[in-house]
Amino acid sequence: MMKLMTALAFFALISVGSPTWAAEVSTEIKAKTQLSMAKFMKSRSDADGRFHFVDDKTNKAAFGFSANVHPMVVPYGQHIFVCSEVVLENGERITADFLTVNINGTYQVVEVIMNNRDRVKGMMKDK
Repeated sequence: MMKLMTALAFFALISVGSPTWAAEVSTEIKAKTQLSMAKFMKSRSDADGRFHFVDDKTNKAAFGFSANVHPMVVPYGQHIFVCSEVVLENGERITADFLTVNINGTYQVVEVIMNNRDRVKGMMKDK
C-alpha cells in the first residue's frame, strides 16, 4: 500500500505543471480525488493487496493489483474522473476509472468502471 501512496504523491506532483489540466482541476482537488481512489481501492483489497471488482467487459468478479495512477483527472459535471490501471493475475493490464464527487467536503468514489474505457469516453461525449 505504501507503494500506491508514493505513486499517488508522485503523480500529483508531476501533474502540477500541466497547463492542459490546470485550468480545469486544481492541484489540490487532483490530490484529493486521487487519494479518495487510493482509499477506495484499499478498502476493497484483501490481505494480499488484491483489489476486488467486477470486470465491466466480462461481467465477472475479478481481482488485480494497482499498477499506476494516471495523472489524468477529468471533470465530468460536478464529478471528477480519476484514472488508473490494474494488473490482473495473468499479467493483463486493464483500465480502472473512478468517478468521484465532493460529499460534505470529502471526495468519495461513487462509481467504478473497470476495463471499459469506451463507456467513459461515451459519457464524456454525451455530457
